[in-house]
Amino acid sequence: MSRCLHTDPDRIYDDMRLLRPGATLTLEGGRYPTPLVLSSVSGSQQQPVVIRGNGAVIDGGATYEDYRQTANRLSAVQEANGRFPGIYYLADNAALMLRNCQWVVIEDLKFEGCWPTAIYLDNCRHITLRRLHIRGSTIAIGAAGPYTRHLLIEGCDWIQDEQSHGEADLAAIRKTGAIEAGLDPGDCRLWRKFSWAQVHGNIEDTSSRVNVEKDERGFDGDFFRAWTIAGYVVLRNNVILDAFNGIHLFNDASDSATEDFCRNIVIEDNWFVRIRDNAVEAEDYAWNWTVRGNRFVDCYMPFSLEMQRSGYFYIYGNLGWNRHRPGPDDDDRNFGQLFKFPKKHEAVGPHYVFNNSWMLRGPISKRNRISQFHHLNNAIGYYGAAGLSTLQDSAPFGAGWQSTPKAGQDEASLEGEHFTRLWQELDIRFDGDLIDHKYFPDLLRDAGYPIGVDANPGPVPFRSTGFGIPDGLQLTAQVPAVPFQMKLPDGRKQIIAGSNYAVGAWQGEHPFTVKEPMFYEYWLYPELCGKNEPAES
Repeated sequence: MSRCLHTDPDRIYDDMRLLRPGATLTLEGGRYPTPLVLSSVSGSQQQPVVIRGNGAVIDGGATYEDYRQTANRLSAVQEANGRFPGIYYLADNAALMLRNCQWVVIEDLKFEGCWPTAIYLDNCRHITLRRLHIRGSTIAIGAAGPYTRHLLIEGCDWIQDEQSHGEADLAAIRKTGAIEAGLDPGDCRLWRKFSWAQVHGNIEDTSSRVNVEKDERGFDGDFFRAWTIAGYVVLRNNVILDAFNGIHLFNDASDSATEDFCRNIVIEDNWFVRIRDNAVEAEDYAWNWTVRGNRFVDCYMPFSLEMQRSGYFYIYGNLGWNRHRPGPDDDDRNFGQLFKFPKKHEAVGPHYVFNNSWMLRGPISKRNRISQFHHLNNAIGYYGAAGLSTLQDSAPFGAGWQSTPKAGQDEASLEGEHFTRLWQELDIRFDGDLIDHKYFPDLLRDAGYPIGVDANPGPVPFRSTGFGIPDGLQLTAQVPAVPFQMKLPDGRKQIIAGSNYAVGAWQGEHPFTVKEPMFYEYWLYPELCGKNEPAES
């Protein structure tokens, strides 16, 4: 029989020691001290350990202003040691730490002032984080350890910089399914008032060192950051606002073991609002990712796919609006791109980007390369009004799209100026897309980009380009899509087609979708207290 416990801030440490399989610990209203640590706490699928809040706040006790110079100093220490300047190495300094735990559910808690990290998972399995409300923190949720897997993170919200419109937008998203479009993003500090270099500058990218007095290194974090975990992660229905990064996974395992990590990831139905750097980022090595049904609102770079090796990516059904420029007026990192790619890349499987709908003010990708990249049946419009975009700034493949090799150069040597033209060699395909840009497709074809014969120029008949309104990106006239065959990780193939199959993220009034991955379909969910049996207090 399950056991239900109730606690308060004075008894929390004692009551956490009583947790056993099947126990539910409710944190009643109040402000709880930190750190809270669960070590080697194990439930089971039938008897999970549940910790839930009833008006409880996990209180780190610090504002960003309190932590700011500490973050800058500790970033300078890393830089002086020859490492990238940041406080990532302090991520396990968390308000709530789970170490060597399994079958644990954490839900309905609020985290305030928890710098640098709100929640950290170390070698944990079958963990559910649900309806957590996090304000502040460099890293909202961190995860590490080669045995960390099967993480479900759903229904959470994070506002990293509270000097913003985050609360108003969050309330609007949860109530109406759209942002509060009338608010001025210029009032949002991290988005508009801080330069990119103040948060993430370094010698290689910006030729600058940490400035302890002026930098803002405490914001250089993520909603979810993982270091070389096994994988099996589902992040869905979360809202991430006014943050530097969104979802970010590393895989720095040895070459012989890389394929054992960073596998089987689903990112779906989330909102990313005013993300100053990257919304979704995979680094080093990654396999079998599905990114679908998300909304990207003013994200500097929605996708950073700087992998050395990767394969089996399925990016579809997403919507995005990139209308407002970030950073101060003199910040040169203010345009961004839809996809950031590496200088070198090896594909172990395909990367499909299909049936998404975007309103952009910048390029699709402005430099470098990726292999086995298939960009199909997407609908892309452009904000072309004065001050939002220009033809050259928004050129789909970068401002240097017309550059040609000089004597002694090869085509690859120009990839720092524009997206690669070596499509046949790298198995890159753009076809069936509807893109409303003057250069697309004819002028880009003339410049050496072998765009498919079924690509279409604009205009894109969006119902409305109203900012952050999902159904506005439905099409008033359906444009036929190109059927194609999609390869799955086990070698099977799935045909993407249909009698009324159209471009874009909407099929009429319904979101585009395909069958979910098998690991998602057969996900093991914990059976919570009260589902099949009464609880004993």
